[in-house]
Amino acid sequence: MDETELDLFISHFSIKNISKKEYYLKAGQICNCKAYLNKGCIRNFVVDEKGHERILFFAFEDWWVGDFESYYSGNPGTNYVQALEDCELFIVPKEVFEKLSKQIPKLNQWSTIKIVPAASASKKRLEELKTHTPEERYRTLLEKQPFIFQRVPLQYIAAYLNIEPQSLSRMRNRLSKKS
Repeated sequence: MDETELDLFISHFSIKNISKKEYYLKAGQICNCKAYLNKGCIRNFVVDEKGHERILFFAFEDWWVGDFESYYSGNPGTNYVQALEDCELFIVPKEVFEKLSKQIPKLNQWSTIKIVPAASASKKRLEELKTHTPEERYRTLLEKQPFIFQRVPLQYIAAYLNIEPQSLSRMRNRLSKKS
């Protein structure tokens, strides 16, 4: 986008600050805005039939957050979106974004470019959950995204890895003794 187009786009955002542990969205709500995470860390999760939280992904600066299925379908969502740190979101309502997309053709291209990494990460995560052991998933996370361990509590990392916190603790102890 050129500077004029970018200024027009940005002028339609509102800023929403979310405190640590506060929810941006809860299951059952309709996601009717795009939210760009400017500062902070968020977890996006669902709750399974046994009441366990299953973290789909962590979002950090420069990510779009929300319940994407709800946003595009207009149906109530299934995701919870909760701040793990104090966050600053730039919010634009769906109708405004669609209107701006007609005014600024490059906006859809830019949005797609921003969403592709998230879609890729989701696909890769699903593959890892289906094909890797918990230890392999832990090692991959530690190797590829070590910063997560500085910003995300271990109980949420365990939920992300789809293991119990006690199992993560035992695994970390075992691996630290090996090294």
